[in-house]
Amino acid sequence: MLFAALAAAAAVSFAAGHPPTLLLTPCDPQGVPAGCGTLRVPENRARPGGRTIGLHVVVVPARHQPSPADAFTYLSGGPGGAATQEIGEIVEIFAPVHEHQDIVLVDQRGTGSSHPLRCPPQVSLRACVERVPGDLTQYGSEAAADDLDAVREALGYAQLDVYGVSYGATLAQVYLKRHRGHVRTLVLDGATFLDVPFYDAFAQSAQRALDRLAARCAASPACARAYPRWRRAFTRLVHGRADGNEIAGIVQQMLLDPQETAKIPYVVARAAAGDMKPLRSESPAQLFSRQLMFWSVWCNEPWVGLQAAGPWHTDFDGFTQTALRDYRRWCAELPRRPEPAAAWTLPRTQVPLLVLAGGADPQDPLRNVSGLRWFFPNARAIVVPEYGHGVAEYGCVSGLVSLFVDRASAGGLDARCVRAIRPPPFVLPR
Repeated sequence: MLFAALAAAAAVSFAAGHPPTLLLTPCDPQGVPAGCGTLRVPENRARPGGRTIGLHVVVVPARHQPSPADAFTYLSGGPGGAATQEIGEIVEIFAPVHEHQDIVLVDQRGTGSSHPLRCPPQVSLRACVERVPGDLTQYGSEAAADDLDAVREALGYAQLDVYGVSYGATLAQVYLKRHRGHVRTLVLDGATFLDVPFYDAFAQSAQRALDRLAARCAASPACARAYPRWRRAFTRLVHGRADGNEIAGIVQQMLLDPQETAKIPYVVARAAAGDMKPLRSESPAQLFSRQLMFWSVWCNEPWVGLQAAGPWHTDFDGFTQTALRDYRRWCAELPRRPEPAAAWTLPRTQVPLLVLAGGADPQDPLRNVSGLRWFFPNARAIVVPEYGHGVAEYGCVSGLVSLFVDRASAGGLDARCVRAIRPPPFVLPR
């Protein structure tokens, strides 16, 4: 069945004038029937005769009547996520899209099975950089966007329907900027525009999300009774303890996910009462990444905004400033590449765009894509109220993505169903 689907897709592409050159063999990553292959590309496209690296590619054929000319691709977050390692979740979330669209997944260079560059434990960043098998300056977003287009061409698709979440939404914008004619539709989930430095608004976005949570708790009789003073307690913990910045970082991370957000009043109230265990049991904010691809992106690309300084007058100022200071110190260990800010601007385009946003996203709220309709006249934004970062998996949202991709237009898209999506109930005292 898989052989037939792959052969049919190849035949259609060849007939359309786009002969595939990447051979796929049957595979079943995470139990998903698919075709897998490796595409060799130059590590440095300015030196085509130099080192090559292998890009790991997985194609999941559409269930029914695939589009012959385009495919749906998922760009992972991070930086550092490997798309093929999320294949089970992707196929489940985007089941409506998968009915009539092949899903193309590519591990970004430096991640997953695409020439991964990872520092071993206990090895310093400087020592790791010195022994890296390759040119670390070639592992940024622009090279990754060109890789994706090389995969598209090798598979014989004329265009891609591009979905990006978090950092993947940034990479999707870079792909659009560099390969606009090959983008049929674009979905940005939890996005900040390329010309909005991420850290300029980071602390304020977290504060806004926390304040929305406080208002929601106050409006819930059960939460208000259980935790009448948790919000003020959080401010006292952050500003009154030596580990206040760490506490702020844990809560910021919890605000990203709705299940974790529902625990915040409880863990903060317990911490204020002297019991730090519930708060400590949550995943702490991890600043140091062992992935060199992360550092190549984070330390060089202007959209990150590592020069932000504040103050922002929020409970997250200290955490943000400490993170920035640490990042700048670690970035000094890396080779730099020129990335002029003028090159990191959005194009104005007629490509249909669907923006998905959590109404309480502490990192990439809807305000981080201001001027949306000027840059993208054919754009539509859908906000899932009281949710955090990345919302395609909730309720009817993936079905709306499918309709958008099918029509290549957000016109007439009825998004009233998102009103029925309710955040998880607050965790109350046992």
